Amino acid sequence: MGKHAGFIAWLVFLCSVLCGAPCAARAQDFPTGQTPIVEGYISSISSDTAFSVVFDTQFPIQERHVVITPQTVFWRHITQMGQDVMTDDPNVPKEWAVGDDVQVFGRNDKHLHAIVAAQVLVRRKYEHINGYAVVQRVIARSPQLVLEADGYYIVVPHRVVNDSPPFSGQIPRVNEWIKYSGRFDRAGVVVVHRIVISKFVLSKRLRKGLTKSQGKLTAPIYGNGAGEYGKDGEIAAPYIFGRRNTARIPANWELQQRVQEIGERLIPACQKRLAANDPQKIDFRFYVVDDKSYFQNIGTAIGSPDGIVIIPERTIARLRSDDQIAAILAQGVAQALEWQVPPSVVGSNGPALIQAAQMAGPYAGLALSSIGLYEMLHGKYPVRYDPLQTERVALSLMHNAGYDVLQAPVAWQILNYRDAKHPLALRPPLQSVYLSNLVHLEYGHNLRAQLQGPLIPPQ
Repeated sequence: MGKHAGFIAWLVFLCSVLCGAPCAARAQDFPTGQTPIVEGYISSISSDTAFSVVFDTQFPIQERHVVITPQTVFWRHITQMGQDVMTDDPNVPKEWAVGDDVQVFGRNDKHLHAIVAAQVLVRRKYEHINGYAVVQRVIARSPQLVLEADGYYIVVPHRVVNDSPPFSGQIPRVNEWIKYSGRFDRAGVVVVHRIVISKFVLSKRLRKGLTKSQGKLTAPIYGNGAGEYGKDGEIAAPYIFGRRNTARIPANWELQQRVQEIGERLIPACQKRLAANDPQKIDFRFYVVDDKSYFQNIGTAIGSPDGIVIIPERTIARLRSDDQIAAILAQGVAQALEWQVPPSVVGSNGPALIQAAQMAGPYAGLALSSIGLYEMLHGKYPVRYDPLQTERVALSLMHNAGYDVLQAPVAWQILNYRDAKHPLALRPPLQSVYLSNLVHLEYGHNLRAQLQGPLIPPQ
């Protein structure tokens, strides 16, 4: 679309002239009561005269291309005398960015395969994307500082580095924690206007508690040799299960090996480079478990800062490929890296927090503020909770490991597919919609065309 945007805009302009449309005429009244041709989020900006919008109400995500003409009128919401009103503003296209919520009024042009916009309303802007995360990569130092953290590519202008203590012209290093505020720009990266380096230091009490949370493993006997027998193992992981629960490890060597290989591939390079005695080093261990009663309402991977990552056997059985298994297993790796709270710790608060994220829309993770890394006690364990951060970081882990990120929303769709006869059976889960939007925002430059195909529910 980008390479044809200039020609399309020129063609629309020529048609308006030939048809006698008054180029200088501007509609001064917002089309109240009219239905927009498309409403959703800007997924890409090809040029000053063309952009694309993804629907926020359908799944799989669909995209429409929009062409701007000299007659297009732009509107934005402003607060005036304490009231939320709309005003026309021709400078809107100079300021909007990927992720902005828009309504487009106009007409469909079959020849251009695009919407010719008569009026465009920017409903709200994600001015504040706040986060607290560990730096996984320093991608570039010049001409701007570019980091990978929190599942985003984060651009730090030099003026921000120089003006933000304790930087003093220095840049954050890999495995350091940063707290940042920014917003998406036209390239689909987060440009920050404030960033602070923060070091997470465990108190002696929490360090002792975390040591006690180390899992105890009774290794399974695989019985691969002639005359040998197989025997299931067992794992006790207090950080994940609590103190009284354990999970069975099936004596399935091939399955355990498959999960171990996928998991090790997902571990980021920043972790692998740490010395064995580094306090941030995580000793990752991946286990397939079978505990139908405990995982009945979870069905996903769970990780903890002590490095244990578990995934239910029946979850793997429902997925169709290593890419889909990687999408779910990456959740546990991300939880460990970001010191996220496992579902067993969230307890009864989990559904309420997820519901709050759903109310914020499919871009909830872009707008919600991170709670931050702090020493909150659950028993003796340090925990944090940040809605949808694990999904976001897991997607970046998949991408860096060479897995197909398009399979992440598919995997979540499969795991949430229940009774095919139920009217809500094909309703997309929050994770699927959110991850599909992230793929558009961050990886859409080479994957967008592949997102048009429908998801096929599992047989």
